[in-house]
Formats: sequence, C-alpha cells, structure tokens
Amino acid sequence: MSLLSAFGFSTKLDYHLKKMENDINNPYKISVDSIKREYYLHIPNNLPNNAPLIMVFHGYSGNALNTIKTTNFNQLADKNGFIACYPQGLIDEDKNAFWQVGYTFHKDFKVDDVKFVVKLIEKLQSEYQLSKKNIFMTGFSNGGDFCNLLSCETDGLFKATAPIISCFMDEFYNNCQNASSIPTLMLNGTNDPITLWDGDMNDSQGYGPYLSTKAMINFRLKQIQHDKVIRDTIISTDSNEKTLVAIEKYSSSKSDNQVWMYSYLNGGHGYPNYLNLEEKIFSFFNFYLE
Repeated sequence: MSLLSAFGFSTKLDYHLKKMENDINNPYKISVDSIKREYYLHIPNNLPNNAPLIMVFHGYSGNALNTIKTTNFNQLADKNGFIACYPQGLIDEDKNAFWQVGYTFHKDFKVDDVKFVVKLIEKLQSEYQLSKKNIFMTGFSNGGDFCNLLSCETDGLFKATAPIISCFMDEFYNNCQNASSIPTLMLNGTNDPITLWDGDMNDSQGYGPYLSTKAMINFRLKQIQHDKVIRDTIISTDSNEKTLVAIEKYSSSKSDNQVWMYSYLNGGHGYPNYLNLEEKIFSFFNFYLE
C-alpha cells in the first residue's frame, strides 16, 4: 500500500486537491491596529529552513480565495520549496475588497495596508523560520498597484516584485523618488480599458491621477541605470489569437537589478494563458534568490 492510499488518497491529484481545500477553508488571522485581518497560506510538505516567501495580492473586487484557485503559485511552491501567502483586503463601501493605494473613492478609509503586510511578514518569518532576505511579491490590478506602493514604502524589505496590470498613482510616485531600485517584472495591456496604457493624469476615470505605462517603465529604468536591453516575443499557437506579448529585458552593468517589461499588445485588463505567467514570475524571482 502506498503512503497516499494509506491516507485515503487514490492519486497525487486527489492529495493536492484535498490540500488546496484545506488551505482554502482555513484562513489565518492577525490583528493590526485593532483590525482583524485574514490571510491564506500554502505550506509545502518538508518546507526547508530559511525558505523564501512570496506574497500574492488579489485585485480590486477580487479575493484571496479566487487568486489561489486561478493561479498555480501553490504548485510552484510545492515544487520549489517556498511559502505562498495570499493576504485578504478589507471591504469598501461598495462591498469590494481592496488595497489602500490612494484611489479617490478610498480616501476616507483609514487603513494602513502597508503596516498590515509588514507585520504579517514578520509573523510568518518568526513562525516558520523563513528567510529574512528572500521575500518577493506579485499582485494583479489593484494588487499590482499595491506592489508598486510597497516597493516605495518598504525600502529593502522585498527582494523583487512583479506588479501585473498595474499603475503608479501620482500621489505615491512623487514620494518614491528616493526609494532604492528593486528588480521588477511588469505586464500591462496596450488596450486595457481600466488601467490605461497612457495613464490618466487628468483623472478622467475618477480613480485619481496615475502615470502612463511608459513613464512607469522609465522610472524603473532610471533607478537601475540600465545600459542593455534584450528583446523577445511570445505568440500563441492559436492562429485566431489577435494578441502577442513583446518582452524587453533591461539590465545594468552597474547593478544586478533588472526590469522585465511584458507588453501585452492588443491585450486588455488581463494576461494571456499562452504566456504561462506564474512560471515567468517565479523564474524572474529565482534570479534573486540568496
């Protein structure tokens, strides 16, 4: 009898599905500023000492549970020996979960999500003897915007970041000029109707002013003082697919930091399945593991 069958699992797939179910049904809690906050963890079996930590932030109106179900960071964690943490945002007046990055309609919410994340990381490092250096983050839409904010306000805490479909709100961009450079992988869609490729400095959408994608890239490139770029393209095997992904990998002879820009040409507020995005993100983070 195999070990899996001894515990009632007929296949490895059954085991992993049950493990995911346990992850989903058991949110963890932490109190920050007298507010109960929730988060979900995926902890691989036989987690090594000094393991890395990847923080994964959901988008506006999304949630941690759906992020677990629709990404494969748990599988990557099992394969590569890191903890995946999925924090849950608070609920706004429209009953949508969010991260406080300064959108106009969130100005009255007095919540410090940066403090929440810092305290949560400290707790996880202490409880699971995690690496003090190998902390990474990624997020989608509002979660990607939050990654940009965290890179400005937690200087040196994160080893690398992957903000997906993100923007730099003008308010925190102006406070980010003295922040240290951080290895960054970005993806934005050129036809995105929500996070506009050309930004919205006039605040026509009502979120608050935010920079164009090009300005966001240029800021990151200035930080790393880039002097080299490698270009590539990824296309779908589906001949009916009208999008493609143009990749620019910027590097610097003066530092180890890189900026990888994935431009989702003709793409909207999302990313294509043919990209295998989570694997690309982990591969990028893997360059910076110590």
